[in-house]
Amino acid sequence: MNQFIDQIPPAVIEKGSRKIFVKHSNIFNINSNITRCYLIQSGMVKIYIDHENGRRSILDFVGHNDWLGELSLFCEEADIKENKVLHEVQCLEFDIAELRQLCKENAEVSFYFASYISGKLLARSYRMSKYLNYSLEKRLASFIIKHQNNGIYNIPHTDVSEYMNVSYRHVLHVIKHFCELGILTKGKAYVISDFDKLAQIKNK
Repeated sequence: MNQFIDQIPPAVIEKGSRKIFVKHSNIFNINSNITRCYLIQSGMVKIYIDHENGRRSILDFVGHNDWLGELSLFCEEADIKENKVLHEVQCLEFDIAELRQLCKENAEVSFYFASYISGKLLARSYRMSKYLNYSLEKRLASFIIKHQNNGIYNIPHTDVSEYMNVSYRHVLHVIKHFCELGILTKGKAYVISDFDKLAQIKNK
């Protein structure tokens, strides 16, 4: 999906302004209208839904080169999803109305966002299928590679278990196994000690 970032039209970038969201803050607030969207340059955000039965579904983790709020360019989102900044986010902030008008006037901009959103939806569909048909070891290896930052991985196991719809103990068991194999080293966060082994598990 991130290949579309390389194609971002200059007309879009020049509309952005620098913005920082601190850890544990919210980028969008529930029961509010979306008037801004964001292109994340660094950091990570958790997107989730809290259900009436008390359970939580984590929909995605978004970070470097991901957009947030871009769906509102083409439709009004009735329900704002819960979101929480896991690691300080530095991003470009855009006015939805300005970008929406730009999409109407500039075919290149409109095609860019349509391509990005299509890629995002296809990636989510593929992930759902993958999670139903592959082992947690393979899925977790893929997840760690995607969400590591300079060889450091530190997403809480509780979040991962909710995201993958497996038990916390199952996630912990696989993480411990990766440590025993010398793939991860535990400290304040997990350091990826052997990218090659992790990639082999991801691709097997």
